[in-house]
Amino acid sequence: MKLFNLRAQTWLAWGLVVLATVIYFLEMSHQAVLRYDTFKATAFDLGNYDQAIWNTLHGRPFQFTNQAIDWYGPPTRLGVHFEPILLLLALLYLIRSDPRTLLVFQTLVLALGAFPVFLLARYYLPRWPLLAALCVIAYLLAPALLGLNIFDFHAVSLATPLLLYALLALTYRRYVLLVLCCFLAASCKEDVPLAVGLLGLLMIWRYRLPRLGLALFIGGFLWSALAFGVIIPHFFPGQQANNFWYRYETLGSSPGAAIVNLLLHPWLLFTTFLTVERFYYLASLIRNTGFLALLAPEWLIPTLPSLAVNVLNTDPALYSGVYHYNASIIPFAVMAGIIGLRRFLALWAGWRGEPLPSLELMVPERKQEAVRDGQSGTSEEESAAAGKHAWPVWLARFLSTERGQVLQAWGRNWYLRLRKLALRLLQPAWWSRHWQRFCARMIPLARQINLTRLQWYAMLWILLLIGVNYVAEAPVLNSFWADHEPGPREQHIEQLLAMIPPDASVSAGDNLNPHLSERQRLAVFPSFTGTIDGKQYTVDYIIVDLNAVFPEDRASTIEILNRLTASGQFRLIARAEGVVLLKRNSSQ
Repeated sequence: MKLFNLRAQTWLAWGLVVLATVIYFLEMSHQAVLRYDTFKATAFDLGNYDQAIWNTLHGRPFQFTNQAIDWYGPPTRLGVHFEPILLLLALLYLIRSDPRTLLVFQTLVLALGAFPVFLLARYYLPRWPLLAALCVIAYLLAPALLGLNIFDFHAVSLATPLLLYALLALTYRRYVLLVLCCFLAASCKEDVPLAVGLLGLLMIWRYRLPRLGLALFIGGFLWSALAFGVIIPHFFPGQQANNFWYRYETLGSSPGAAIVNLLLHPWLLFTTFLTVERFYYLASLIRNTGFLALLAPEWLIPTLPSLAVNVLNTDPALYSGVYHYNASIIPFAVMAGIIGLRRFLALWAGWRGEPLPSLELMVPERKQEAVRDGQSGTSEEESAAAGKHAWPVWLARFLSTERGQVLQAWGRNWYLRLRKLALRLLQPAWWSRHWQRFCARMIPLARQINLTRLQWYAMLWILLLIGVNYVAEAPVLNSFWADHEPGPREQHIEQLLAMIPPDASVSAGDNLNPHLSERQRLAVFPSFTGTIDGKQYTVDYIIVDLNAVFPEDRASTIEILNRLTASGQFRLIARAEGVVLLKRNSSQ
């Protein structure tokens, strides 16, 4: 018996996965809470979510007043994002109503995403459990995930593990779990259903699941259309109908104008958005897979809506690669990396004359039956014949016999035409010749390196790129981490915060805001007025940490504070560690 056989490797891999997951959860929870305790968490968006969830628990769903001076809409998050998942998240506050609850919960669900990654990798790489464990390490150490985790709380972060569990359910044909995970993921943010819809297309194509795939496709796109076209515009006034369109004004003054401009001037995409920074961003998303995700490009299709949102804008934060904007990209990048690794190993095994066995659950049902019956599988003609029945048949059942036959004939005709065109585009003679030459050159090398050795080389390559990716993104990530433990300064600030009554209305600076967000009336300084229930109000307290204000804004911030005290509207009641606390005079 070999000392390090497959069973031993499997147990070792499970141990590594559990250990890595526990370490990740403990360390990232500590870092997230430490960031909060040292006043590095921000109003956008921990303070926003805390107030909205706290209000939801107290019978005011989605209500939040925690807005800056550039917001003119009603006090509800429905004018910013459509996130029904907040209704469920409010239940967490029955356990402990505190922003740190959100931070720890977010870390927990992201850490639990390691298990579907491992199970997916074990399915596609059954002979290489240590490679599967490395896929988990690549997931947990991806800068996109670390940034998503450490930078405050965002509901969309929950979509990452939910989509991973959806992919696992799809792989093992657990359709109820698949639909549930897709529904919960879609409820995290209005653009996630687009990824779910495109996943439905993959299900039709790769898994031969036309009804379920079409349902997800239509449901996902209708969900996003309802959110973008009806719900958010209803709660957000103005022509742009969106609080974030300023990032895309290069394309046009409104979404409609942008579509017209792109149709009339498509070169805008290349002259404006074809930059080194954006290519660098795209590379960072798949670098942790050793770039093997490029061998499974179809699994990157569901990322296209989020990639378009991130790349076709003028805000560098969206294509920095470390914020929450990558939440719905990460799962499919991981899936593409796993399948790409499988394809690479299968290709190498083919060069060695040791083809890997096919994976049953990825084979259409007809082919499975043929294999069980001892047949060799389907030929191209049989595949085409199967394809012609993949979706027209079930739809034809709902039509009359004559119309059903017409539909089947139409579907068969178009399927064969598209298939013929695809084969011409994807398998031209010149490509085939060059590919055969390349394979001929690789065969001698492949015969010298067996699959066991190749596993270790692949692991070294992926580990190297994991390190490169982290070092490359470290400058931005380092700005998120807390750089010290709470000390006297934090204690003095807590004393000032304790002077503000829990039911008082407050305008707080960005870094102090999440510590005061569980109240009905809250604003982000320099805003100190608001409207709720149709009534305008001025806050009772203003508290600002001058040491946390950007240097270019410090002079204007001090000027506003001086003007408020000079007018007699507010008076200074306490000051410590660069933090100023003002109280509104009762006569005002």
